[in-house]
Parts: sequence; C-alpha cells; structure tokens
Amino acid sequence: KKWDEVKKQNEELTKVIKDILGDKVEKVVCSDRLVKSPCCLVTGEFGWSANMERIMKAQALRDNSMSTFMVSKKTLEINPEHAIIIELKKKAEQDKNDKTLKDHVCRLLLDKKNDKNEE
Repeated sequence: KKWDEVKKQNEELTKVIKDILGDKVEKVVCSDRLVKSPCCLVTGEFGWSANMERIMKAQALRDNSMSTFMVSKKTLEINPEHAIIIELKKKAEQDKNDKTLKDHVCRLLLDKKNDKNEE
C-alpha cells in the first residue's frame, strides 16, 4: 500500500522523464528493487541483452537491418527515494521545461548506457 502511494506521487516525474527521453526508452517506472543507484536501464524479455547489443555493434561484418529489429526497447527504472531523483522531482514540479532538468535526465540515461556493470 505504501509503495502504491510512492508510485502515485512520482507518476508525474515518470511522465516528464519519458517525455524528455522520447523514444530512447519504452517506458519509465518507479522501482522498489534499487537501493543505492538512482536508476537502471532494463532490457525487455525479448530481444538482445545490453551485452549482446554491445557485442553485435562491435562486429565488423554486421548487417544494419539485423540490428534494428533485435535491439530491445529499454525500460528506465527510477529509485524514488534516491537524492538525485528527489531533486529531479523538485525541478520538474517547478518547471517541466527547465533546461537543467532535461540535461540531468539525459545525463542519467547516458551514464546508465555507458555503465559497464549494467546488463
């Protein structure tokens, strides 16, 4: 019950983040499994894992059409109790079109895409 309340409080933030990221992620959701990290990128059940995508991009003789349909849509899970996400929520409540808000959200996604431990 408490978790449903937390998700509801952060619903607007997840919409703002999804709007900022557009088609880079399939959806943005609140996660109850994150403890220390502000967010994580999760691959869908079907399609390639992040590691397999990295390997296939590195192939010298790859076919570009093959990679477009196997690249899975990512879900961005956010930790609503992390300090960074709390600050993003405050910024979003003040002004959804704030340039620094957009920069921070894009930076979070870029950091997660480049994170070697993320799979």
